[in-house]
Amino acid sequence: MCTAQSDSLWGVWNDRSRPDSARLKAMQVLAWKTVFEQPDSGMALAVRQLELAQRARAPLSEFEAYTTMAVGSSMKSDYTASLGYLQRCLTTAQDLHDRKREANTYSNLSNVYKNLGDLPKALQQLDHSLRIDVELGNKEGLAGTYNNIGNIHTELGDLGKALENYQRSAALSEELDNAKGRAQALLNLGATHLELGALDTALAEFEQSLTLYRIMGRKLEMGMAFNNLGRVHARLDHMPEAFACLDSAEALLSAIGSMRHLARTHVNRGNLFRQLGNARKAIAACTEGERIATANGLLQQQRECLQCLMQAHELAGDYRTAYREQSRYMTVNDSLLGLNNSREVTRLEVTRTFRERMLADSLDNVRQRFEQEIAYQEQLGSERDRRNLFLIASIAVLAVAGGLWARLRFVRRSRAAIQREKDRSDDLLHNILPVEVATELKDKGHADAKHFDQVTILFTDFKGFTEVSQLLSPAELVDELNVCFKAFDKIMGEHGIEKIKTIGDAYMAAGGVPQARAGSVRDSVRAGLAMQEFMEERARAREAEGKPAFRMRVGLHTGPVVAGIVGDRKFQYDIWGDAVNLASRMESSGEVGEVNISAATHELLKDDADLTFTARGKVLAKGKGELEMYFVARR
Repeated sequence: MCTAQSDSLWGVWNDRSRPDSARLKAMQVLAWKTVFEQPDSGMALAVRQLELAQRARAPLSEFEAYTTMAVGSSMKSDYTASLGYLQRCLTTAQDLHDRKREANTYSNLSNVYKNLGDLPKALQQLDHSLRIDVELGNKEGLAGTYNNIGNIHTELGDLGKALENYQRSAALSEELDNAKGRAQALLNLGATHLELGALDTALAEFEQSLTLYRIMGRKLEMGMAFNNLGRVHARLDHMPEAFACLDSAEALLSAIGSMRHLARTHVNRGNLFRQLGNARKAIAACTEGERIATANGLLQQQRECLQCLMQAHELAGDYRTAYREQSRYMTVNDSLLGLNNSREVTRLEVTRTFRERMLADSLDNVRQRFEQEIAYQEQLGSERDRRNLFLIASIAVLAVAGGLWARLRFVRRSRAAIQREKDRSDDLLHNILPVEVATELKDKGHADAKHFDQVTILFTDFKGFTEVSQLLSPAELVDELNVCFKAFDKIMGEHGIEKIKTIGDAYMAAGGVPQARAGSVRDSVRAGLAMQEFMEERARAREAEGKPAFRMRVGLHTGPVVAGIVGDRKFQYDIWGDAVNLASRMESSGEVGEVNISAATHELLKDDADLTFTARGKVLAKGKGELEMYFVARR
């Protein structure tokens, strides 16, 4: 940023007579420009912007400040902080119903997760971003998303698909005259062509990218471009140029504290020394890179440095140390693979997203081509030319459509297969979680715990379970429990009550979650009565056959709870609060064949004409003292 412009912006910021909106805009430009030159300074300016934005209640300016802070943290390889700032961006964008900023934040999140080596998480964010950008027709957002999808393909080693996505990103950026997007696409195209062995093409693309970034003053990306230029010059055996590029990269990246790319600079230098046969200097360079990567938790860069060290020690003839470094390399590599769960699953998801977008874009291109032909035809005066051009346009549409038909059928079959697997996964998830919670978990990656003022908790327990179970074989016992619990599940569904869990022979459910609704107290009590009716009828039938039967207590209480998901593996929906303990005491203080309710539940239902209540007075409940209780029955 030129000094005059900077001074002008500082003048606006320091002039407190100016509107807050003008001051915030000035500080936003200052912070955003500065963060790419000096991340710490840029973040400090963003903090000042954030403080004023919060006082002025300007959420858009808060969003921009958090974005600047996320970029600065990411440049310094502090990805934990970056994720935190981006989550705040996401919340702000969603509160504002700003779909474009929401998509942009998802795209930024994908970059952070990719840098952390968590490809499935990165892909999840890209899926959200792509869906919104397609819905909005946001070409700028799509350009960034294609670029990021290309990055995922690169990590997966699928360079052909990576190249396609980078080219699509470059074409959209060119169409939009977006220099930043074009520079990023050129940088990635160069890296892909380098891996494919197209060295001259890669060199030209890196140099074009570096020129654009110099104009923009983007030190981080300039450092990345120099890093890549060092690699391509090494492949071309231009060693002086290679070392000079890496020295430039180190100076730029050290100045802004970008540890991720700085570690990569050291490993690139180590590989250069290995190429020259200088094992000692290769070991020194890669050791420094590994130190930086380990200190900052950068698994990908740590893996690259360990591979370099392994090969450098082998070059030096120190096979014992080479073996040790190989073991460390395998440990880190296993950690990355474990983090990614399954590369094939990720590859399938990326391919699905790519195919769907390719199909949509191809059809859109046909439409645009047809519209262009019609527009051109309208400029002609001749009816004959009009008919001819219409025929040409129609033939063009048919030709492209014919080419797309095979792809369309393939995509439809793929979609059907994916949909079947998705439906199966959804069915399994809905068996574990309420539909609303499962949807929130899939959309946001987490489900927030919620407070409910009025939930009716139901507990059941079989009387003499141990004694009865001793009269049954293990298979008979499981079958009988299954019959009872399946019947309970059906009753819950009929009354709109949420099953929470089973604990041994106990059954727990709640009315009024995960969505509060009128009538849930009454429905919960009626569900308890239906359960007792089933158990009594079941007992009579089994006793008539000379078989042992279970009898049951049921207890309910109504009160406030917090509901949410427990854990991140084998998770389950659960509820917490003293109301849960009181409901459990209603069950344990009840009697076989009865439905025992608390005074709180009775107070809410006492005027229900379909129910009758028998006051039990105060009953001693373990750990709770004496509590008012009532037996309830159908009138």
